[in-house]
Amino acid sequence: MQGSSRAQVRALAVATTVGGVLLGASSVLAQTPQPPTPLVLAPAINQDESARLFASPKGEVFRLTQIDGEPRTGGGGLVLAAARPQDAWQTLVELKPADRGGVSARDGEVAFGPTGEMVLAYRWWRHEPRAKQIRLARSTDGGKTWTQLGTPVDTSGKTFDPRVAWSKDGSLVVVWADERRADKHFDIYARRSPDGGATWEAEQMLSRFPRNGPTDLYARPTLVSDNGNRLWTVWVGVRSSKSYLFMNRSLDGGRTWTEPIPLSGESRSVFGQQLLQDGNRMLLVWQDAIGGPDRIYAASSTDAGVTWSAPERVDHLQAGAPAATGVTAVLGADGEALVAWHDARNGRDDIFMARSTDGGRTWSKEDQRMDMDEAGTAVSRSPRLVRAPDGRVALAWEDDRAGFEGVYARIRPASGKAEWGPEVVVASPSPKGKMAARIPFVAWSPDGLYVVWQTWDHTLAPGRIDKSIASRVIK
Repeated sequence: MQGSSRAQVRALAVATTVGGVLLGASSVLAQTPQPPTPLVLAPAINQDESARLFASPKGEVFRLTQIDGEPRTGGGGLVLAAARPQDAWQTLVELKPADRGGVSARDGEVAFGPTGEMVLAYRWWRHEPRAKQIRLARSTDGGKTWTQLGTPVDTSGKTFDPRVAWSKDGSLVVVWADERRADKHFDIYARRSPDGGATWEAEQMLSRFPRNGPTDLYARPTLVSDNGNRLWTVWVGVRSSKSYLFMNRSLDGGRTWTEPIPLSGESRSVFGQQLLQDGNRMLLVWQDAIGGPDRIYAASSTDAGVTWSAPERVDHLQAGAPAATGVTAVLGADGEALVAWHDARNGRDDIFMARSTDGGRTWSKEDQRMDMDEAGTAVSRSPRLVRAPDGRVALAWEDDRAGFEGVYARIRPASGKAEWGPEVVVASPSPKGKMAARIPFVAWSPDGLYVVWQTWDHTLAPGRIDKSIASRVIK
């Protein structure tokens, strides 16, 4: 698909991919403060669908699992667990709303406060009467006990993509996409709590422009905190069937925000943006279909986002080659940046990587292939990069060289040589059954590299896939 039709499809996907189809108007709960409700801990049920990993500033690793429900009847929930020795996980809190009318908890995000606080932001999604609210569960003792805040953060009941961050002064900031504007057009909103979620200041619209066209919308926010009082959010703006990346900054813990500035240049169809920060260095990477199939681009800043370099092409795919997708990146304080993705230049998808030594202004002259089987013979996808505080870097991905997918990884030690170790088979496909290991996430801790993935069971019935979650620690 090329030309304007491709851009229109990508623009539509911005508004619809996360959270399912667009939903209509709904009533919302009053914003009168209510007392927190204690949460009852319960064991996780065996209906896991997907999981991600979060690492705290102390190196603790937490796993957030999404349990799918049925949209009309509800039942979807979130389970947050902490890593324990011998690859065990301790459930800290399970959010599974018991309300009638098809209520689920979904799209969770975890953030860590300056003195042991934790917060889990999520969408409280009700089918009838329709409502999509942002709600919070909070812990003040490192996850030992939790309370659920009694009122939603938003005032519209029409929210998507919640993102959450703490500031050093103890304030809590939530950013989200909101379709309260007429004709279900999205805008980006932020709200700050000066006391960690007990009370809230007024909402602020971040996607504020002098005027909007009849089809303009703004969605898919990304939120980054420096663990001080600086915050940055990047989001996608769709105008005249083209999409762009915009950014707001806050220097006072989300109390005030700058006007939005464009970062992606003459882009056409941006997707999959990642914003990284280390000190005053910042790196933004994304995919863009500006000249046909997706390619990888980056922009960088050395003054904490005040000024940015022009977009720079990262990959070296030739014209007419298939798309480069699945972008992932890391950034170090020394200015080293790594970007990985997958593309099918060799026939089937392989994992490739590019390296920058100046924070993303210039990139290596060649793409390094990271999967070590014969080029183009297996489908290698879903790469994930993670950097440890001591400089170690890990890359994990899924790979179907053994029939069904398995999870593989490579690790680069903390040295100046930038030499990667051999492949590690993290999870092999089951030799006796149709079991696949897919979509890995990774996090470093003092114990080693944590890897979590989905296990897809194809054995139960034709066309049926049952999913569960598995994990492993690579010491």
